Amino acid sequence: MKGKKVHIRLTNSEFAMMQLLWEAGRPLNRAEIMEIALRDGDNPLFAKNSFHVIINNLIGYEYIAAFMNNGAGRKNSRRFAPMITRNEYFAQQIVTTEHYVNEDIPEIVAALLKYSKVSDKEAVLEQIGSAVRRSTK
Repeated sequence: MKGKKVHIRLTNSEFAMMQLLWEAGRPLNRAEIMEIALRDGDNPLFAKNSFHVIINNLIGYEYIAAFMNNGAGRKNSRRFAPMITRNEYFAQQIVTTEHYVNEDIPEIVAALLKYSKVSDKEAVLEQIGSAVRRSTK
C-alpha cells in the first residue's frame, strides 16, 4: 500500500472488528476473534464468511497489523492488533468531515463535555491539558 489513507469510514462490520480488538487489549488470532464475535448466536458481530475480507480491509487501511507467532497449530497462528486507538479513530472521523476547521476544536470539546454528562468538568479539563501537552512533545 502506498501511504496511509487519511479518510476511512468503517463499515459496521469493520467497526465491530475494531471494537473487538480494542476491547481485547492484546493481539488475537482468528479463532479467538470468531469465538468472541459469535458469542451471541442470534446477533453475531459479523458473518463468519466475511472474516478475511474485513481483516484484509483493516490491514489495507493500516488500522490493524498481523503478527506471526513462532510454532505450529491454532494457538500459534497469525494474530491481529489495532494500530490506531479508538480515540484516534473518532478524532480522525471528526477532523476529516467536509466542513471541519481547526477553530472547531474548542466547541467540539465543549460538546463532548456536555453530552457525556461529566460531573467534575475541572478534572476533565486538567486531563485534557495533560493529554494535549503529551501529544505535542
